[in-house]
This record gives sequence, structure tokens and C-alpha cells, in this order.
Amino acid sequence: MGVVHLTLLIEDLPRILAAVPGDMRYPALERAWARGGKRQVEARNANHLRFDLFGMRTEGALPVAALTHVNDRPDRRQSDYYWLRADPVTLWADMARVFMTQHGFADFDPFERHEIELCVRGVLQEEGIELHADHPERWCIALGRPIEFGFTPLDEALGMDIADALPDHPQARYWRRILNETQVALHHCPVNTRRRALGKHEINSVWFWGGGFMPDAAEHHLLDAVYTENAVSRGLAIINDCRTRAQLDALQSDFANDGRSVLIDWAFAPTDAENELALLEGLVGRLLNMAHRGMLRLTLYNGSGEGRYYDKTARRRFWRRRMPLTQALGAPVAE
Repeated sequence: MGVVHLTLLIEDLPRILAAVPGDMRYPALERAWARGGKRQVEARNANHLRFDLFGMRTEGALPVAALTHVNDRPDRRQSDYYWLRADPVTLWADMARVFMTQHGFADFDPFERHEIELCVRGVLQEEGIELHADHPERWCIALGRPIEFGFTPLDEALGMDIADALPDHPQARYWRRILNETQVALHHCPVNTRRRALGKHEINSVWFWGGGFMPDAAEHHLLDAVYTENAVSRGLAIINDCRTRAQLDALQSDFANDGRSVLIDWAFAPTDAENELALLEGLVGRLLNMAHRGMLRLTLYNGSGEGRYYDKTARRRFWRRRMPLTQALGAPVAE
């Protein structure tokens, strides 16, 4: 077995750290960050970093919806369409503004989710648009031609005044009308009527974003295997013919049969940050031990493009004292 070049991407690590008590310490992660050599990739966000790690360049907005489609339905890949995400969201209005407060179904049961899906599907069918709901919360639509503008990505639109998040483009009027009709239909949808009476949150809109055609594979494959549950990384792995593995498999793997270059794209479960960080700390501790034995070289990224490179020589940098990750990364401390 040769030396494995392993990249560990931890998206939005500072935000995850903010969800656990401020006195929690993670020695392996702290050691990797303190003693590793600095690495920097110019990336606007974690998805741009993912494209870079796969050796793929892109201009402008990323085709997240197309990659979602590849991941959620790889057996029926349709590459000729312009794909657009149409995710279920919750809007809240005050006297003058409307905000997106959350996305996804949270406490909806399967029957309620199906009722919402049928409602949205009916509105879109009136426009000649088919809804692809291959994943419960990642919905897509396929268009015969591209749109000439981009929608605000979902994570950026969350918490924004929708008037500011919606695109200002002549062609956008058509999509605003579809959003309005969807919101009216969902307001009258029986499941929302029942939940409204019980004081529960509703799914009262969808959000369009992530438009684009299916990207071409990279000219030169930089990765052999990918461990993740992230839909974008899994889509990129599929179109680049990489082996895909479940994220948790990385906790036990020795990566001996994964080729020379491996990516672990660690996607956090939002409901249990403390347990997830404990799993991640155990993984990083094992990776550092493998690096000390010359079995692998580790590059760690925090999701922003800033990273650290750690190999067997890094342990000699004992003068670099480790510090709490919240301090090293500039993360806010949980109260």
C-alpha cells in the first residue's frame, strides 16, 4: 500500500463549534490545526471548494440542482436539462417584510410531506413543469432551456427579507408568479390548515436556486474515493467515476483499497453537534496516527478554503502550541 493523500473537508466548522459548550476541547483537531502547514484555496464557499478538490473549474453560480439529481437518481441521469432546485421552505411575515425562517420538513410525518408534495406538484404541472422529489427534502425541476439569471442560494436566503433575496431581472417575473401561486395553494392546503390550528410551523413556499446544466467530468481525475453524505460531493463523485462510500464507513476504514487520493466530506447532523464532533475527533485522532506512521498525508479544510497539511514531519513542530478550536478558528463561543 502506498501513501494515501487524504483530504478531510469539515464544512462550517466554526458554526458547529458554536453549538457546543465553550469549554469543550478536541485535542486531535487542535493538534492538526496547530502543527499542520497552512493551505489556502480561493473558494467563495464550501461548494466552490468541492469543485476545486475534484479538479473542476466553474464560472458563476454552481449547478447544485443537477448534481442533486445525479446523486438522488443516478440510475436515470438526465443530462440535457437545465436543473433547478425547488426546496420546501417556511416563510414568516411581519408588518412590512417576509423572511425565510427554515427549510425542510422537520416534524412533518410522511403523510403530511406527501400532501405538501402533491400540492406543489399540482401548481407546477399547470405550468408544464415536472417536480422531481426523489429525496424528501431536495426537490428539483427540469427545464428545457436555461434561465438568464441566478437565484440566491438557499443557505444565503435563510433569514433574508425575501424581497431582497428574489432576483431583480425581467425574466424573474414569471418565477415570482409561480412562487405566489404556490404560496396561495399551500396556504389552503389541508395539512397546513391543520398545523396552523395547532400552532405548528407550515411549509408555505418553495425556493428556487442552484440552477445549471450537468457539468462535465474533470479532465484529470484527482480523487479515487469519496466518503460523504453531502449531495454535491456525491454528485461530483458519480460524474467523475469515483468510488462512493458512506460517511460513517470512514470511521473504521484503513483506506487500503481506496486508491491514492481520498476525500472525506464530513456532513454534520444539525441536531447533535456534540456527538458529531466526538465522532470527528476520534476520526482525526486515527488519521494523525496513520500520518505519524507514514501511511497517509492529511489535508484538513474548514469549509472556507483555509486548511492545514499534516504529514509525519508535522509532529516535530512541538513548539506550536494547540489552542481551543474556537480561538484558533475565530468561532463564536456557545453561551
